[in-house]
Amino acid sequence: MADGTGSGRHIALLGAMPEEVGAFRSHLSDPGEQQHGDLTLHRGRVGPHRVSLAWSGWGKVAAARAATRLLAAAEASDPVDLLLFTGVAGGAAPQLRQWDVLLADPAIQHDMDASPLVPRFTLPPLNIDRLHPTGPLRDWALRSLQQAAAAGALDGFGTIRSGLVGTGDRFIAARSSLDRLREDLPDLQAVEMEGAAVAQVAVQEGVPWLVVRVISDGADDGAAASFSDFVAAYDARAWRIIEALLQRLDAAPLRQESADGTGRGA
Repeated sequence: MADGTGSGRHIALLGAMPEEVGAFRSHLSDPGEQQHGDLTLHRGRVGPHRVSLAWSGWGKVAAARAATRLLAAAEASDPVDLLLFTGVAGGAAPQLRQWDVLLADPAIQHDMDASPLVPRFTLPPLNIDRLHPTGPLRDWALRSLQQAAAAGALDGFGTIRSGLVGTGDRFIAARSSLDRLREDLPDLQAVEMEGAAVAQVAVQEGVPWLVVRVISDGADDGAAASFSDFVAAYDARAWRIIEALLQRLDAAPLRQESADGTGRGA
């Protein structure tokens, strides 16, 4: 949806840590800030597009709170067109390597368990367990990232793909813990602590969403050391992922998210 200028779109960007959105201030024109308790919402423009941006802190509650604030703070005349969460994740599939890029499709809360009232992993408000971005939006994001990589804009990043991302309020840093998760979710590709919570907020609010993760570690016994070293290096590259999508945002097939989170759209 365009604002009063008649051009551009409004994208809300979230990361758990400042390093996951990179040196964003140098890319924003007309910057501004809005404070909500300990959460700072940054605003500005990148080309014709309006950008609202924050880092949430770790975990599902923090991410859901920040996502809700970003959506609610938008002017009624300029609502958010796309909610994008980006950052790092632990690889859960043997074919994934550091710096590979994974677009969450689907996302699941791997620690959600209200059984026997509902099946394990099911989100009671939606009565489903897996959340999907719309198919056209997923395809646009994959195509945009692949085009950027082919043009040399994502040098240093690895393979770009989509797959199941599991979210939970636990940093997975033991092979035994990861193996147990993979027994229950054989198609699991990566684990992190925020993405599916942000996706749930977006689905329930009717806002298109994407979660894009870059593999930082193997979610194994060496994860803590790998993660810390990786995040320091990722800070210098993080904006490239965001920029690749922003540069092609005019072509994104944005429409109202389906109420059941299946990605069918409205």
